[in-house]
Amino acid sequence: MSQGDSNPAAIPHAAEDIQGDNRWMSQHNRFVLDCKDKEPDVLFVGDSMVQLMQQYEIWRELFSPLHALNFGIGGDTTRHVLWRLKNGELENIKPKVIVVWVGTNNHENTAEEVAGGIEAIVQLINTRQPQAKIIVLTSCGGQLLSAHPCLEVEILFVVSGFVTSR
Repeated sequence: MSQGDSNPAAIPHAAEDIQGDNRWMSQHNRFVLDCKDKEPDVLFVGDSMVQLMQQYEIWRELFSPLHALNFGIGGDTTRHVLWRLKNGELENIKPKVIVVWVGTNNHENTAEEVAGGIEAIVQLINTRQPQAKIIVLTSCGGQLLSAHPCLEVEILFVVSGFVTSR
């Protein structure tokens, strides 16, 4: 399903510095430092859907007591998350649970490509964090869903086939 190197959504790539302020790389570097300083039981990784969770009371009530880390960056695609995970965000930590929520920003990819990107992320996590239970959340709202109304259902179908086959 992941289509190997032919799937653009499964090729790790750092995000472009569109704003010119090194914001994305600064966030990544902060996450890598967090891996050296903290011992999370739960790690959340993904795009703005993950990043924004910290703004809500549910984060403080449910996830902060679990020593959760939030490695969400707005605008990230599966490619960006793969790059981050391969470049330090899985080092020096041993979380019990890793929650992956990404795909919303993969505007240029098909459902199968997005699912393949998510599969590549899960495989990388399995390799580097074999003790961790992995939870994959999928919600491809926003522009992706409005441009391709059936895409979320397709991604859910393809990802669930991969995850249940583990």
